[in-house]
Amino acid sequence: MTVYCPMSEDDCGAVLKAFKDDTGIEAQFVRIGAGEILARIRAEKANPQAGLWLAGAADNFIQAAGEGLLAAHKAAGIDKVDPRYTDKEARWTPISLSPIVFAYSQQVLDEIGAKPPTSWEAFADPAFKDSVALAHPASSGTAYVALASTVQLLGEEPAFTLMKEIDKNVVQYTRSGIAPSRMVANNEIALAMAYTQDIEAALAQGYPVGYSFPEEGTGFEVNAAAAIANAPEEQAKGASAFLDWVLTEKGQAAIGATFRGPIVPGYKNPDARIDLSNVKMIDYDFTWAGENRARLLERYENDVRHKADAK
Repeated sequence: MTVYCPMSEDDCGAVLKAFKDDTGIEAQFVRIGAGEILARIRAEKANPQAGLWLAGAADNFIQAAGEGLLAAHKAAGIDKVDPRYTDKEARWTPISLSPIVFAYSQQVLDEIGAKPPTSWEAFADPAFKDSVALAHPASSGTAYVALASTVQLLGEEPAFTLMKEIDKNVVQYTRSGIAPSRMVANNEIALAMAYTQDIEAALAQGYPVGYSFPEEGTGFEVNAAAAIANAPEEQAKGASAFLDWVLTEKGQAAIGATFRGPIVPGYKNPDARIDLSNVKMIDYDFTWAGENRARLLERYENDVRHKADAK
């Protein structure tokens, strides 16, 4: 089975190895961003080259499902998952839950005389001029969830006004959502936005990454997986087997080993360092985020990035 996967190469490989060890089904993966996966599946619709899309924010899957790109499969164990996080038509399967967190380099903050961020608006503070790196929401699930979160929290007009102000501080836009937090870990920049698993991984590797959550509340990713529509028979069988496996105890343990939060109640990662119990979550509507993804990305490109390119 060929798998498209936006997680780090280590995480993609580790999850698929655990799947093989438990089921005997072998899979190879292509590591590209979630937005790029959607574009590739769309381009390959007439002749699918992969059977499984493993990981990425649910809004990407909602958009793909709306375009008829995913094959429905009711995963074994889905009844254990909170219905708020599932697709009623079973076109995609939730596999984990991860909130957006702010990552910062204390060393760079000390150099520029700034304090750690405690709100979304902090990223627009002129003190962080050329000290912020963000992923582009068209290619990164992380960045799109952050964009959709600010729109839902602040309202669309205030959110885009804020994004334009934040853009003035951005020194680089990356294709991958993981890249900005790595830049923070290496003290190249002051601030980034990331999923908690990216910061957990950096901390586990010994990087002195600081982290904080917005006091207004943060959005989160319902991480998902799905079978690709019209995939070759053997690929389709492998994808269905994975979707059944990922909600088992061994499947959730494999996902948990990547520091993503469990979607099945009862599983806890003993190695997690970030306490999520007191994190304020907004009532993030990922269905709305998926249905409005194309529109919001077009507006972001027109209102934020085009103006940035012209400055």
